[in-house]
Amino acid sequence: MAIDIIQKYTDEQSSFMELEGMKVHYKVEGEGFPIVFLHGTFASLHTWDKWTTTLKEKYKVIRLDLPGFGITGPRPDRTYSIDIYLNFVHTFLKKLEVKKFYLAGSSLGGWIAWEYTHRYKEQVRRLILLNAAGFNDKDSIPLLFKLVQNPIIKEFKMFHGFAEYLKAPKGFIEFFLKNAYGDAKRVDRATITRYHEIFSRKGNKEAFLNIANSTIEDHSDLIKQLDTPTLIIWGEKDRWIPLANAYKFQFSLPNSQLIIYEGVGHVPMEEIPEKSVQDTISFLENTTFDSGVKIQTSYLCDQFRNDVKVASGTFEKVGKKIDFHGQAVCLKTNNPQLVLERLEEENGKGKVLVVEWESESMDALIDEEIAYALLHQEWEGLITDANYRHTEALNKMRIGIMAQRCYPMKALKEEESIEIYLHANVGGLELVDGNYIYVDEDGVVSSERNLVDWEK
Repeated sequence: MAIDIIQKYTDEQSSFMELEGMKVHYKVEGEGFPIVFLHGTFASLHTWDKWTTTLKEKYKVIRLDLPGFGITGPRPDRTYSIDIYLNFVHTFLKKLEVKKFYLAGSSLGGWIAWEYTHRYKEQVRRLILLNAAGFNDKDSIPLLFKLVQNPIIKEFKMFHGFAEYLKAPKGFIEFFLKNAYGDAKRVDRATITRYHEIFSRKGNKEAFLNIANSTIEDHSDLIKQLDTPTLIIWGEKDRWIPLANAYKFQFSLPNSQLIIYEGVGHVPMEEIPEKSVQDTISFLENTTFDSGVKIQTSYLCDQFRNDVKVASGTFEKVGKKIDFHGQAVCLKTNNPQLVLERLEEENGKGKVLVVEWESESMDALIDEEIAYALLHQEWEGLITDANYRHTEALNKMRIGIMAQRCYPMKALKEEESIEIYLHANVGGLELVDGNYIYVDEDGVVSSERNLVDWEK
């Protein structure tokens, strides 16, 4: 009896998008800052199942079956290249209206991920590479790719005969899956069955052969141009892509950290999901990758007493960034939508938004939506005399906010909207655009000139 793999391997979280002549299978789960997953060869979005269970508690997890794999199946034109995949992923995310996100990729998906990050640097906030491909010397090509690239196999009859062979035997898939794990005993029967049945989807086997025999362009020289914070995860017993490539990535990526798991193979997110996902969360929440240098307001007051002004008002700190600093961008308003638009219209690296709240209402200006905009656009922080809400969610984010106090009611746009730019008075500080603001546990100070060497 034929197996309906669409019915078996989709669920209530599954969605389908009409794109480039395909019905692309994808899932969006959880709330928070988006993290996008790209799987590797032979795999599907299910390879991220266990990671998703954990991460969807903190993030919006977006995963999909890439063309040629999973439920999505083959491209109608049967053509595959990294450039085609880059354009496809970009269009897919654009249709989902996902503008800023973290990006994780395994194997082939890792290759797509780092090239995507190079092409669209402003979109990818952090990058996670798991046993990633992309170094294309002869020692880095997986065994199965070498097999199907054999001139004998590539002969027409042998090529399609091999495709038919790939279609049937579960033992063939089991062999290569166990080969992908560091410890074959960790592979359960359900996983083997899933890989086999999805790979047997009509068109997937031919798609793999087309992918394996596609012209490969080596763009590994681009890796050194990436300064995106990157976590490199590698299984020490990877038999598909050599461990040496982990060190190549580490050497080439100037803003990276490397984790190697002993006894683990090519798919750490499946083989050791609990450990690998916790290491990933630690990386995503690691503030040492944030821009700027640590400052002390007390030191600035001692060294530059005549140059600084100290806020006399009281603030409550919200978010995981205890200290931050940057140039002021000032706004007076009673319209929360105007604040959100100001945050979203430009990259905020090196800047602090200062909002003088011109409303007599206690209703909270700062909420999750404002916080996500701060995070998306990399603002150093926000200072306001308005109230905030969604305290638990905000305190989990890598953001810096100084506000008045928590209050559960959301502020709405008032009948007569106030919209004044360039200057603001918050906490007794008279500020204009371009002033410098410094915040830590001791308080808030400002100056007309930069008191910190930003390049150190």
